[in-house]
Amino acid sequence: MHSIYSSHGRISKHFKLITSSSSFLHLLNFSTDLQPHFMVDYLITSLKLSKPEAVSVSTKVRHLKSPKNSQLVIDFLRNYNISESEIKSIVLSQPNILLRSVDKTLVPKFRVLSELGFSAQDLVVVIKRDPNILVRSLHTSIIPTINLLMKILGSKENIVKAIKKSHWPFYGKYFRTNVLLLERYGVSSKDIQRVILRNPRLVTQSPVRLEAKIVEAEREFGISPGSSMFSYGLSAFCSLNSLNLRKKFEVFKSFGWCDSDIFNIVNRQPLCLTHSEERLKKGLSFFMRELGYTSLWLSTRGCLLMYSLEKRVKPRYKVYIVLKEKGVLAKELHSVMCLSDADFVKNVVQRYKEEMPDHLYDSSTKSINL
Repeated sequence: MHSIYSSHGRISKHFKLITSSSSFLHLLNFSTDLQPHFMVDYLITSLKLSKPEAVSVSTKVRHLKSPKNSQLVIDFLRNYNISESEIKSIVLSQPNILLRSVDKTLVPKFRVLSELGFSAQDLVVVIKRDPNILVRSLHTSIIPTINLLMKILGSKENIVKAIKKSHWPFYGKYFRTNVLLLERYGVSSKDIQRVILRNPRLVTQSPVRLEAKIVEAEREFGISPGSSMFSYGLSAFCSLNSLNLRKKFEVFKSFGWCDSDIFNIVNRQPLCLTHSEERLKKGLSFFMRELGYTSLWLSTRGCLLMYSLEKRVKPRYKVYIVLKEKGVLAKELHSVMCLSDADFVKNVVQRYKEEMPDHLYDSSTKSINL
């Protein structure tokens, strides 16, 4: 056996030669690594990336031998009317997109999403929100996820609606867990659909937080998972932290509301809590100070606080008070406010046209396309 040491304890010349050669090769490779990658110039020219951005991207695609495939990818994205700034953003966040085959990877993905019901413009929005979809596996990620969503949401239309309301990965790591959590609390499949379609982000949060909000909604305001208001209540409570909730309650209390009145309105119309404090104040001021209704009366008619004062409540109130004073209208105020625009015009305005001043009739019908 040859020793790397000589009989005098010195490193042999043979070993010195080997190590010297290895060091030289290492330095040669290191020197080569420091040479600018051809992709740097290409990215600066084609996408107007800054040099640091181009260098960063090029390190992720170093084994490319030419920019040919990258150009095919960029042209494909341009053909979908994705803007230059958006393509730049996609490449910066997902450099590996430049390695993908247009025919084998991108075209099949876009075809599947188009068949699902996404328009070309929808696809642009989805990709802008989550460029990761371009590098996810079609067969092990995208299609299985679509199948899962179909099982839960029931139709392609619902899947598209939910995804357009959120990021593509709204089904993320917590999605399955949160759906199972809702089922465990007795939420029906129909109500789970409502929860997701109303606010897909509700099922992306931590299961611990979601469960806490479910418990809070039932414990504090009697909105149980079996309630018709559950999807609305969960949406409201998940969108507010304890500080914001307390501020909303203080608004009601500033108008003389007691805890039982607040309980009643939240139980019946939890989404009223999602309005700004200023909007709540204006609504309460109109119904209580201008019209003289009590908190007890208003707490059982929370829908009145959901409508726009300027676009719906005040214009309809003008019609209501004229017809009430003439004794021809039997409907109560909240019933008039809850009618659809078409039903309001048909069953109130047109029905009692002769009892109304012309200007009031005209203003009540001009914005409705019958």
